[in-house]
Amino acid sequence: MKKFIVLILFSLSLFAGIKTISVIAQGYGTTYDEAVKNALINAVGQVKGIAISARKRLQRKIHEAHISVNDSYKASIKVADRTSNSIYSSTGGFINSYKIIYVKKISPKEYKAKVKAYFAKYRSPGLNPRNRRSLAVLPFEYKKNYTLYGISINGKALSDRITQSIVNKITQTRKFTVLDRQNSKYYQVEKDLLTSGDSDPVELARLGKRLGADYFVIGQILDFGVNKNIESNYYTGESSSKNEAYATIAYRILNIPTQQIKWSDTIDIEFELPPARRAESIVVKAGDKIAQVLVEQIIFNIYPPKIVSISRDRVVVNMGGNFIHTGEKYEVYKLGKRLYDPYTKESLGREEIKIGTVKITKVLPKISYAKVVEGKVRKGAILKKISTPKEDDSNSQNVGKESMFDEMFHK
Repeated sequence: MKKFIVLILFSLSLFAGIKTISVIAQGYGTTYDEAVKNALINAVGQVKGIAISARKRLQRKIHEAHISVNDSYKASIKVADRTSNSIYSSTGGFINSYKIIYVKKISPKEYKAKVKAYFAKYRSPGLNPRNRRSLAVLPFEYKKNYTLYGISINGKALSDRITQSIVNKITQTRKFTVLDRQNSKYYQVEKDLLTSGDSDPVELARLGKRLGADYFVIGQILDFGVNKNIESNYYTGESSSKNEAYATIAYRILNIPTQQIKWSDTIDIEFELPPARRAESIVVKAGDKIAQVLVEQIIFNIYPPKIVSISRDRVVVNMGGNFIHTGEKYEVYKLGKRLYDPYTKESLGREEIKIGTVKITKVLPKISYAKVVEGKVRKGAILKKISTPKEDDSNSQNVGKESMFDEMFHK
């Protein structure tokens, strides 16, 4: 019995994202049937909106369709046939069935019809993806091969790892709607299945829901190699050398609708090689490190961590996952008035006033916990990581990025 109930609940959940809505529309025509069909065209237009060219295609398809009116009140369109699929493809509308409310002959050569049309409408599970800015990461450009310690690194493999790791990390922040632009063939397979006539006709409502991207992240692997750093002991005078891998990455954030470059930067990244110096291990280590630095730069400047709750000397921060780590210290700033450039009138960001320091004590996937080390913090204050001297040097080029990213995304 329990298994039976579970199966019922599971089957219901499959259709949980599809619901039926209805609209009432009117249409005119020189014949009874033409008036009904024109009313259906107007019904689809109410649900999805139709451009002039799409409206003409829809009108042709509906008028070519064999719609039999059994009586004055009920009629239906068989949505599994080729005609209905064509209607759907042209307009994004999906007529499930309809009822004729009335058809009146208003003049010797004109009829007026009023219909109630029913549509299957799909809503993606979870939060509305349109509430976040959408972003797609494209494969980074690369050289055919790179060489480290005599090991040949395949450029495409490195690019694929960087791209996938960036997608993973940005998705985990839950700050963007991340779109896939690399697996279109799989979407086409699903589309072909839904339109083949083998699936339930109501499933056609899942089509036409692909989102457009607000932003593209594109990049290029400019260099990838090994630096030999020589260090001298001040007391003994002895020298020692240490090899560190490095990468130079150029990336841009493009606004797709306007084709505007919203941000462009080049970053230098150093990292230790894995003990097992195999090509596959190096690709994984380097790709993940490059992605981590790049995504941190983007996320921390666009959406800096904020204090969302305070309980005595404990605070909750609205960021976790792989971007904040136990033991890290952050300076806490309250935001002051917004500043503007007197020449361009563009935003320079907001005044930032330091009010304290916190230390991360616990990290969860969505949030982190911290202890107040210094000062008196407040809800809504932002956090900035206290950098080591080495990090300060590598990030010296980042001065002013907070205001630039703020102008990009929060204007």
